[in-house]
Amino acid sequence: MHMAIPKLRCVILQVVNPHLTHVDPELVAKNLTELELLVETVGAEVVETTTQHRVKPHPATFVGGGKVDWLMQVVKEQAIDVVILNQVAKSSQIFRLEQILWEVNTKIQVWDRVDLILNIFDLHANTTQAKLQIELARIEHLGPRIYGLGGTVLSKQGGGIGGKGQGESNIELEKRKMKRQKQLIRKELELLNQGTLERIKERTERGSKTVALVGYTSAGKTTLFNTLTGKDRQTDQSLFTTLDSVTGRVKLVDYTKNILVSDTIGFIDDLPPNLIQAFRSTLQESLEADVVLHVLDASDPFLQSKFEVVENILRDLGVEQIPLLVFNKLDVLSAETQAKILAQFPDREAIFISAKKQQNIDVLKARLEAILYPTSQK
Repeated sequence: MHMAIPKLRCVILQVVNPHLTHVDPELVAKNLTELELLVETVGAEVVETTTQHRVKPHPATFVGGGKVDWLMQVVKEQAIDVVILNQVAKSSQIFRLEQILWEVNTKIQVWDRVDLILNIFDLHANTTQAKLQIELARIEHLGPRIYGLGGTVLSKQGGGIGGKGQGESNIELEKRKMKRQKQLIRKELELLNQGTLERIKERTERGSKTVALVGYTSAGKTTLFNTLTGKDRQTDQSLFTTLDSVTGRVKLVDYTKNILVSDTIGFIDDLPPNLIQAFRSTLQESLEADVVLHVLDASDPFLQSKFEVVENILRDLGVEQIPLLVFNKLDVLSAETQAKILAQFPDREAIFISAKKQQNIDVLKARLEAILYPTSQK
């Protein structure tokens, strides 16, 4: 009989600037809820949550002295394993905060938002390409922490690179080691990316048409992918269930040819550019697709802000074409709500569907056919 592995006990902390006029309390609450979902996805337990109002993060420890004292007390009394910051912090800030908390728990770990997401990526990576991209992103993000300054944030218990108190010479050795490791990973990723580009070229030469699904994580992309292709990829409420791009064939309504559709990694707010760039090769299918479908959860109260996150990332990645908007969850929308949503996007073509209930899927297929094979239209 196997004993259950105890969940990591976490405390979540976010810093909010009280003087920013655009700070929306509901958006702050949304960000906190989203982080709690991320924690659940990694298989951990949220024990405490707290918000600190500061004009900007403390330069040394990210949070102020009073909140550090509070953290020390909570970590000790609640047997906390991980302190999670709901922002992207500097490696030096994370290390110093972790170092202070060693006084009450020598095994304490401090993660920022990227550390947490990288842990989730670890759980869902299935291909060599995705695993290499995660490793590269991890090395880039850890910075000084990876050179023996308290162990790596993402190391398993009892493991990690180096330990406390390494000397200057050992740190320099680790730096050179990590530099070589990054070069090897980039070289291997380049070879894998060339393979992807060759497959895309072959499809183009065969006359195959391609469609890419993009969107905020948990918008319903994978459910739509399954509906279009007849496949059975995993779908649940966890974030980032899709990491590796997967392609399937779709039969159009009135045309003999199939099209290829690819499901890609979901986007999320506050992902730093280097993490997005690390997954550029995985997203190559989207960058080269004939049509990009931006899938949105039409029932989401933060529809507009999530739309902007995805569109901004696509621009950063160099996607030039304007995606067709696909508003999912038609089955729970009134006609009035649909009209209000369309009014928010007056200059964009949009289709409402329900991927789960398979509503308007033929409408979507017909539109794709009209775009991809215009000469076949009557």
